[in-house]
Amino acid sequence: MRILNLLMIALMFVGCEKKDNKAPETSSDNVLNIAVSSDYPPFIYNENGKLGGFEIELINTIAKKLGKAVHFHDVDFQDIIKTVVKKQSDCAIAAIGKTEDRAKEVDFTTPYHRSMSVIVTSIASTVNKVEDLNGKTLGFETGTTYEKYFDDKKDSEFNGVNKLERNKFSDLLKAMHEGKCHAILTGYSEAYEMQSSNPDLKIIPINETVMTFSIAVPKGAPLLKQINEILDAMIKDGEISKLEKQYFKKVVAED
Repeated sequence: MRILNLLMIALMFVGCEKKDNKAPETSSDNVLNIAVSSDYPPFIYNENGKLGGFEIELINTIAKKLGKAVHFHDVDFQDIIKTVVKKQSDCAIAAIGKTEDRAKEVDFTTPYHRSMSVIVTSIASTVNKVEDLNGKTLGFETGTTYEKYFDDKKDSEFNGVNKLERNKFSDLLKAMHEGKCHAILTGYSEAYEMQSSNPDLKIIPINETVMTFSIAVPKGAPLLKQINEILDAMIKDGEISKLEKQYFKKVVAED
């Protein structure tokens, strides 16, 4: 399968800044310490040492409206909730879906983006639906809602499917390129971003998996109400919709 161009782009994004999984304690009322994971274009990426993407622009806008400077702390996704729980960051934004387990540890803001799980594979692959994965290997990023979805359905929809876990999304792409997995389980908008870089990929939506992404904040933090007020206003005036059109090839439509 020809995904080399996509792989090179992803590696470029994540190779520009070393990740440090030891987060600094929050230190100033004038600074918003934000945990991110820069391995997930177009939500967040690192290009030539500078963070960019839909969520970076969104949180920068929120911080500006709060009158705060920003300090980004780049961590592996599987550790991102921990930094909020330990109050090593004021909040976290990284295409985070609200789950029952996560909601026990952190509070979630008003959702700002809709998504769904999809399967990404080579256009030449015989995989055209979930059932076709039987006997094959499916890859996903550790600690994500896609991992939880697989584990929840391993005895039903994914019965007979082998799994491959990686800490970084770019490592999943590399694994598929090397033939270590037949397909990747990921999100809707990011999948179409991948396909735009490589038309030899096909996307298989799993329609019953619609989800939303929110910002995570420490339990009981006053910041929750402040961010919600800003998000609600940005949604109402179409500001978030404009950002989505700027960064995403396709988005999941509202019901």
